[in-house]
Amino acid sequence: MTRRGWARGALAGAVAACCIAASCGDDGAASDASDASDIAGDAEDGTAADEVTEDEFATVVARYDLLSTVAGLGEDRVDGVNDWLPAFEGGPATAAELSRPHVAMADVAGVIYIADKNAHAIRRVATDGTITTAAGTGEAGDDGDLPGPGVARRLSAPNGLWVRPDGVVYVLDLGNSKVRRLGADGALTTLVFDAEGMEDGRGLWVSDDEQLAYWASGERVRRWRAGIGVDSYASGFAELGNLAVAADGALFVTDRAANLVYRVVDGGRTVVAGNGEETGGGDGALATATGLAGVRGIAFMDTGGMLLATHLGSQVWYVDTAGVIHLFLDGDPDAHGGDGQFFRNPGKKVAEVRAVTIAPNGDVLVTESDYGFVRRVRHR
Repeated sequence: MTRRGWARGALAGAVAACCIAASCGDDGAASDASDASDIAGDAEDGTAADEVTEDEFATVVARYDLLSTVAGLGEDRVDGVNDWLPAFEGGPATAAELSRPHVAMADVAGVIYIADKNAHAIRRVATDGTITTAAGTGEAGDDGDLPGPGVARRLSAPNGLWVRPDGVVYVLDLGNSKVRRLGADGALTTLVFDAEGMEDGRGLWVSDDEQLAYWASGERVRRWRAGIGVDSYASGFAELGNLAVAADGALFVTDRAANLVYRVVDGGRTVVAGNGEETGGGDGALATATGLAGVRGIAFMDTGGMLLATHLGSQVWYVDTAGVIHLFLDGDPDAHGGDGQFFRNPGKKVAEVRAVTIAPNGDVLVTESDYGFVRRVRHR
């Protein structure tokens, strides 16, 4: 995705044209202003959105067909904590209880990894649909940083992960303030320790060469650079959720407490979605005029658009490259339905969405936390 593509979406709306004054760095403000001037002609003649919106979203919808549940039984919601039973190991993933999972992500082989936060573990769903534990013992704790088998090492409230296509998994080990590395051989090590401590937030991204990492921590985006260490890349948010990195290297974050989505460059931030409220706008409106209630999940498609998931709103939205928003998947706080059906069929299908990711094969993975489900919209 190009910066120009997201400038069109972010800046064509009046809200997104303004950089947040308290946090704009010189470089970020300058580049946004330049992009805004490039768009002026398009905005005046009204063609920017019209040329893109209908065909782009129709193309996205045409790529997908069936909705299914790939993990989670969803029978126990009390306190969001369920005992992990020995019988779950190696059994069907849809017959295993998850404990408020916060994100699911797949590798190129189709294996799905789940941050099973309140059970202090990382689960692995094989391509045959069986589930096993990949890391964590089920007990919160920290067994140090030396390499060891992931299944024999404790984690503490892992609420984020990043999966490389080759199956290397990075875990946001929130309670231990560490980013862990789970190798393809099952060995767990520590990549980063944040001495200032990690606050709530489930966003994590690690570069393939392990030279750069970002994670969400309360009101700050934290950054690690190999050989340099950890610093705050951006701050002043209300309460961060997830984050994603675009093809041009720009960082995007969801601010769940502010109901906003930002593009972050050199510490400065620009609103690209959300009106700051829980309601307003909607399907076919500008993303910056639409209420995104408790927005948390974010993922980019190769179209240049992005998917956004709302926890309080229980919906998944698509924001196209003209900045127009479209309802991708509907739901409500008590919904669970639509398995085996076309994902766009009428009805409420998802509840309290915490994360959305896109698998290497194009499948969309949706994590529903409180009931403990991972859903999949299958790419054709």
